Amino acid sequence: MKSFIPSMLALTSGICLAQNCDWVLETTPNPEGNVMLFGIDGNSTDTIWTVGEQYIFDFPVQFDSYNYIARWDGSSWSQSEAPQPSTLRISQNLSDVLSIDNNDAIAVGTYNPDSGPSLAQSMRWDGSSWELMQSPVITGGCAFRAIGKAGDDIWACGSKFSELPPPAASGYPLAARLNGDEWEVFFVPPLAETGGRSFNHIRAIEGASEDDAWAGGTAQDTGFGFGPAAMMIRWDGSQWSQYDLRDTVQSFNFSSVESIEVLTSDDAWAAGYDYDIDRQVTMPLILHWDGNTWSNIPVPIFEHSAELRAITARSSDDIYASGTKTFGDGYPHALILHWDGNEWTEVPESNLTDYGTWFRAMATVEGELWSAGQSNDLSPGITQRQEECSSECMPDLNRDGVLDFFDVSAFLTAYSAREQIADITSSGTWDFFDVSAFLGAFATGCP
Repeated sequence: MKSFIPSMLALTSGICLAQNCDWVLETTPNPEGNVMLFGIDGNSTDTIWTVGEQYIFDFPVQFDSYNYIARWDGSSWSQSEAPQPSTLRISQNLSDVLSIDNNDAIAVGTYNPDSGPSLAQSMRWDGSSWELMQSPVITGGCAFRAIGKAGDDIWACGSKFSELPPPAASGYPLAARLNGDEWEVFFVPPLAETGGRSFNHIRAIEGASEDDAWAGGTAQDTGFGFGPAAMMIRWDGSQWSQYDLRDTVQSFNFSSVESIEVLTSDDAWAAGYDYDIDRQVTMPLILHWDGNTWSNIPVPIFEHSAELRAITARSSDDIYASGTKTFGDGYPHALILHWDGNEWTEVPESNLTDYGTWFRAMATVEGELWSAGQSNDLSPGITQRQEECSSECMPDLNRDGVLDFFDVSAFLTAYSAREQIADITSSGTWDFFDVSAFLGAFATGCP
């Protein structure tokens, strides 16, 4: 093994560009107003759904918002007709979507009925149209913010009015499991328990199995004076319980879990934002579950505020998170981070140079990566897609689109550990021929 190292390192003196892994900007149709996208999901690259809100200004007195759904057919987005439950007070939005198969998907969100507080809404694609489902109706109001799977179970989550007298918190977490065509609401213990203006919002939910799921969000307790604080809750198959993040995040007064990606029962990730107390700026938050503990994983340090809203994985060593960051101008700009199995780094995104860009959702569909959000310069919703890079460029082991020392280092580490990725010839042994094949591919470069 050692005799090969000098030759391999000599190849890293110059950087060789790997294949093109750029993001491709794809805008969704919008005949009027502006569109913000909050959710995206799919089962195949020719059937992907994105949902959000289309808002229309009629100055000086009118502002209406409508449910928005678009479908990707493999080549372009087309708007899909979405039910609009608000009739008098036109205010509704869809915050997330779950694709079950190409002929079955569920979208969730919130709407204003003709009178009374806002309520949760859900709708289902039956292969030909979207139809409203029966959603929970809770005195005082409720909202769905996210939808996810845990094994074969489908969960929707958000927040609800607690229906408890003071000094109890007015807002409690909401989690509902789909039972046939109806949502069954389960009790979720609040992180914030006291204070008339206290709230508990669940913003993400996903699980490894029917008895192992995670939900995350944020809570603020006006009684005991903390928050908004990152919140994590676990389902064990029979009940939900709080997981304490006080010693995991930097700030328990300004932090949140916005997205969860579960690979296995002992490998899960969460993304959101935290607060750098020393520098007084918002910072990206990445948490990892190893089967026993949630740990705070180091992320790149940004000069100004930055936050994450979504996370998705191609594999355990190929994970992306997205959100927004600010420069000295104070305006939001798109942000994407990548995990290569060792560290999180910022990666380039498409040429979105306007002064108001957010990514709010991500999905991996058959190896293709998607990110969705909004742009102030583009009235349609924005999505970006990136085809899988690794399959076309074998020596680009860290999948960053560049052949350099880090790929050589990754190969050496994998070779020493007898990992499958270093068995280049697929012979079941790790020998000279694997090293020779890697060197040859590295020297040739990638298209």
